[in-house]
Amino acid sequence: MAYEALLTPPASSWLRQAAQGAAGLLYPPHCMACGHPLEVAGNGALCAGCARLVPWIGPDRCRRCGDAVGQGMGVQESCPSCETHPPVFVKAVCAIAEYREPLRALILGVKFARTLQAVPLLAELLAQRVRDTRLLDGFPAEKAVLAPVPMHGREFAVRGFNQAEEVAALAAKHLKVACSRGLLRKVRATRPQATLGHEARRTNLKDAFAPGRKAARWADGCVILVDDVMTTGSTAGECARTLYAQGVKDIRLAVLARG
Repeated sequence: MAYEALLTPPASSWLRQAAQGAAGLLYPPHCMACGHPLEVAGNGALCAGCARLVPWIGPDRCRRCGDAVGQGMGVQESCPSCETHPPVFVKAVCAIAEYREPLRALILGVKFARTLQAVPLLAELLAQRVRDTRLLDGFPAEKAVLAPVPMHGREFAVRGFNQAEEVAALAAKHLKVACSRGLLRKVRATRPQATLGHEARRTNLKDAFAPGRKAARWADGCVILVDDVMTTGSTAGECARTLYAQGVKDIRLAVLARG
C-alpha cells in the first residue's frame, strides 16, 4: 500500500543521513509504540516492526462513516457502524486506520505526551488517504478547505497546542488546499468524550461549538473537518451542524483513526 511506503521512506542523501546521525547521538529518537531506537533514515515515529502492524483501512470501506467493511466488499454507502451511529450533516468520511496499536500510541503520544515528532508522518498519511478515497471529488482546490476540530480555550491553555490543527495545517500543504482555524470555535468546555457513552457524548457537546468569522465564506465550497479519532461521530456531527446552520452544505470528515 502507499501508506506503508510512507512509513518506510527511501534512504536520504549522505548529507541528510550525517545530520540525522549527529542529532541522534545527542537526542536519540525512539519508536513511539515500543520504545526501541529508530532507524536514522526512518519515518521519525515508528520502528520498522511496529510500522508493519498498523491496522490500515483499505479499499473495503464505508464511504458514509469511514469504517472498514468485509474483505472484497469494496466501497459501501452504509454499514452496521453508521446504521447504529449515523453521521449527521457529514457527507463522507475517510480514516487512515483502525484505532488500535501502534497508531493509537502515535495519536496518544502527540495528544498527551506532546511527542510532536509524529505530526509530519500523520499529516502525510492523512493527505494520502484523502487522495485515495477521493474525498475532495467535485471541488477544485480553491473551493476546498481543511477545518480542524477546535479546542476550548481552557483546554488549549493546558495542552499548549491543538493536535488536529497541527495535522491539518501540514496535510493541507500536501493537498495544496487552504487550512482555516477560523471556521469554528469551541465556546463551552466539555468532559472528555472518551469517558462517556453514546447518548452522553451527544448531550455533552450540545451548543459547545459556534461558527467563526470565516464560516460563511465557504458556503459554496467543501469543508473537510479534521480530527484525530472518530468513534460515534458526535463531535464531527456537532461541528457539522454548526457549519450547516451558516450555509455550508458540503461537509466531509478526515480522521486519523476510526474507533
